[in-house]
Formats: sequence, C-alpha cells, structure tokens
Amino acid sequence: MHYDEFVIRNYRAITGPLRIDVSRNNLQPVIGVNESGKTTILHAIFAFDWYNDTLNDGGRHLKDTANLYKTGSQTPRISASVGLTHDELVGCYETIENNSHAWSRLYRKRRQFPTRLAIVRDLHARTYTITDWPFVEESALANLLATEIVGKLPYILFFDDFRDSIDERIEISGTAKDAQGWLAIIDQLFYRTDHNLSVFKLPLLEERQRKSVLAKVKKHLNSTLTREWQNFRLDDSEPLEISLEYEKEHVFVTEAAAGPDAQPKVKGIDRHYLKLEVIEKDTSGDQHYFFIRDRSKGFFWFFNFVMKLEFNPKVVSDNDRTIYLLDEPGSYLHASAQSKLCGKLRQISQRNNVIYCTHSHYLLDPELIALSSIKVAAKDGNGDVRLIPIYDHQGSILERRSAFQPVIDALQIKPFLLDLTAQRVILTEGIYDFYAMELFRHGRNVSVLPSVGASSIKFYISLMVAWRVPFVAVWDNDDEGRKARLDAIETFGDELAESHFFLLPGEGRKRRIMQDLFDGEDIRLFRERLNLSKNTSFEKVIASLYFCPTRTEILNDVTQATRAAFDELFESLPLA
Repeated sequence: MHYDEFVIRNYRAITGPLRIDVSRNNLQPVIGVNESGKTTILHAIFAFDWYNDTLNDGGRHLKDTANLYKTGSQTPRISASVGLTHDELVGCYETIENNSHAWSRLYRKRRQFPTRLAIVRDLHARTYTITDWPFVEESALANLLATEIVGKLPYILFFDDFRDSIDERIEISGTAKDAQGWLAIIDQLFYRTDHNLSVFKLPLLEERQRKSVLAKVKKHLNSTLTREWQNFRLDDSEPLEISLEYEKEHVFVTEAAAGPDAQPKVKGIDRHYLKLEVIEKDTSGDQHYFFIRDRSKGFFWFFNFVMKLEFNPKVVSDNDRTIYLLDEPGSYLHASAQSKLCGKLRQISQRNNVIYCTHSHYLLDPELIALSSIKVAAKDGNGDVRLIPIYDHQGSILERRSAFQPVIDALQIKPFLLDLTAQRVILTEGIYDFYAMELFRHGRNVSVLPSVGASSIKFYISLMVAWRVPFVAVWDNDDEGRKARLDAIETFGDELAESHFFLLPGEGRKRRIMQDLFDGEDIRLFRERLNLSKNTSFEKVIASLYFCPTRTEILNDVTQATRAAFDELFESLPLA
C-alpha cells in the first residue's frame, strides 16, 4: 500500500483544495516567510492518519482546526489518494469481520474491487469515508474499512524540533497492541533487538533474566546510535552512550466507592518503568549520568530523530514508503551539521517521502535538492494558504524578507574562491546567463561567474584584474548591454577592452540576448519534459532545467540550431 496524494480542505487557514503530490516527488522542501502556513500543511497531512491522534504533544494537530480568518468555518477534511493491490484490499475486508448483510453482499463482489481509492477524513467526527466507489453504501462500514486500510498504510512521521519531549521514565502499562508514543517506540526497540523480546515482558522476568535482556537491548540501541552518529556526525565528539534501567515503584491508589454508603478503598499496586539516561565519560574514565533533556539541543534532536527513524512502531513492510514530515529540521544544529542533514534527508527520500519546512539555505543545497522540487507556502489577500511551485511564485526575489531568501543564499556565488584562478572566467550579466552557459560549457576549461545586472560586471572586472585572473566579460547585445560595455571601456580603457570585453555574437542584429540562443522548439521541449506550464517564463524554465537531475538526458534531444548558437558564442571568446 502507498500514498499518492494528499488534499487539504478547510484546515485552519487552508481553504483549499491544497494538493501535495507524493507520487512523483520524494523530496519536497517548503519555504516561506514566517506565518505563511508551512507548519499548518505538515499538521494537516499528519492529521489524516488516526494512528497519530495521540502523538505530537497530545494531538496538537487536531486542536484549533478552525479558520480564524473567516467568521464561519467549514468542517476540516483531509483526503488521500491511496494505491493498493487487489489482495490487500480483500485482506482488509476479511480483517474487519463485519457480519452485517451489507458486508456479506460486498464481499461477494471482491473480484471487482479497485486498486486505487480516495479516502477522506472528517477531523471533527474523526471518521472516514471512501468517495467515488459504489461498493460501500453504509457509512459505518465505509469507516470500518477505511480505518483498517489507513492502519496498514505507511506511517506518517512528524518531527517538530524539541516539542516532543522524552520522558526520563517511561511507564510500562497496558499491552503491546495498545502502546502509543514513546512506549510503542521502546517496545519496537526490544522487538528489533530480538523478535522474542518485548518491554511488556520485563516485569514478569526474574531479576537476572531482566538484566540480561536489558543488556542485550542496550547494546543494540547504542550500536544503532553509534552507526548513525558516524553517518551523521553533529560535531567532533564521540557518540554518547544511553543507559536503560528497570524500576518498580509501589504506590497506593484510592478506588471509588462501590455504592453510596460504601467507603473508598485504598490499595497498593506496583508500577513499572524503564529509565533512560545519557552516560558520559570524563578524561579519567569515570562515568556521569544525565537526563537526555540535559544534553545539547543538537543531541536531543539527533536522539529523537534516530529513535523515530529506526524504531518506527508502525512499519508494516520494508518496502513501505513512509511519509516524513519535518518542521524546521536541525534549526538548532550548526552549519556543517545542517549540511550533513540535507544529505541525510536526500538519502532517506530514496526509499521514502520527505516533506520539510525550512528557512536554512544549508538544507537547500542545489547539488542535492532539485530547484523544481521546492514549494513556496504563501497566503493570499484573504489569508488562505497556498502551496506554489517555486517557478510559479510571483514574489520579489529582491526583497530580503522574501520566501526566496533561503534559495538565494543557497545559490549564492562566492567570487573569492581560490579555484577561480585555475581557469579562465567568463563574467555574465546575471544568474540565468550563468545557467544557460553552464548547460553547454561541457569540455571547455572555463568557469562562469554571474553578476547581478549589466552594469555590475564592472565590479567583478576590478576583482579579476586585482587577482590576476584570466577573464572575459560578456554583455547582452542590446541597448542596455552595449551601454554597460561602453561604460566599462571608459572606466578600464581600450587596451583591456579589446581582448576582454565582448557582446553576444549576432552580426546584423539589432538585439540579441541569451534567450535568443535557444531555438523555440527547445524551450517547448524543456517545458514539456519538466512538466511546466506553457506560459512558464524563460528564466524559470532554464533554472528548473539546470537543477533537474535528468538534465543530461533532456539536453541530448536539443536541436542542432541551439547547439550551434552556443558553439558560436564560446568560439567567439578568446578562452585559450
């Protein structure tokens, strides 16, 4: 079973329908200014699964769901498009064991069951319906069936930095079937250590057996933490060790009176706990014990993340595509740790779906994150939250507070890099000229450095001259480009200009800019292969292509006219 799409309606500031497609994009960063609705989107997805109702700080995602921007609020509904096999759906029918006439009649039609369903959850009633499917006529039966299906779908994990506190003592109560929250995670740790183990069996064991079981589980837990620390090291320190201890506490409770004249009874009961502590060794080898909450916020986040990642209590199959929702992941981690986290999220997304909100450019590394996968959360004039692909967002990239700021930071070109001196540098007017020339630069020993407009090339010329870096400057062959080139000639002199200052080649043309080097058929090809709308601007098309993981395959189909135009450009410049 797997999720294909979520649709959010009437959830807080989301009127909707707001769609999140998880079938095509496994890794989706969401950016936006504060209060733009990023967390609301994650909470809404998390609220679809009934399994999560008691999680996230006691069900915070199910509270205050009304739209405060409107006087009248409609029922919040979250729907999911679900894919499953015929046998999986029949199995869910068989599991609910409903003896009603309707169930028997539907079961006889099981060979006609579909392999795709649209399931809707009403967050007020906490019930499910199955839409556009004629086999379920009774709402009670539909809710039973949908609840069973959702229970077997991949787990939806939500990570909100440091809000989900870890109790130092986790009470062992109830049964494994009913376990929730951290007790369920700990029981999964026992099960992953040895399929015959369960945290619920600890109180029943003889003391020496209990110590042996805890030693085995502790070893497995710490080896897991050590392995993940090596893969995702937050700092240069060694991984901390976690201690697991069993505790029994005898308490007295008062039972309610059986009748109006009866006296309340006080009786003693035993309560059982598992205690978690961090062990730290000093230079002399002495051990010191700390609560997990007393360690750094970075370690707290790391421990929280690894426990939920490795000991997920709802894993049904190793092939399940778990939905990971992360709100500002690693916001308390230092820069290098955030960069490593970006790689970790990319790794997790190879077999799962990851949706995360961020303000950090370290989590938008263009080497790992395709620009086309970034979404922008924004509110319209009515306060409704929208989720917009970055190439369709209309915000100004010049405003520092803009949602684009993390992307601008992530794509920032730092001209002080020493490797600029190893190659001849081509100075261009802007970032889109950089993208275009980089796409066709292969095989040429040059670097392309973007400026921020035709007139700004002058600034970089000064740096190139000062560092003695071989360079050429290229302006668009239009009025603005010709004017900026003449201004540069006046500043730096004819001698430098003759061998370093150039316009885009285009003899006999009144105007030629970088976009003109692309054949129109190629722009249409790019839009089609990148799933962009027909009216998507050249700038957004070329940026999406540059960061597309399959850009090499797309460029293989480029027309000869475009190839020839770029060959002409590079050959017109003295790059040797």
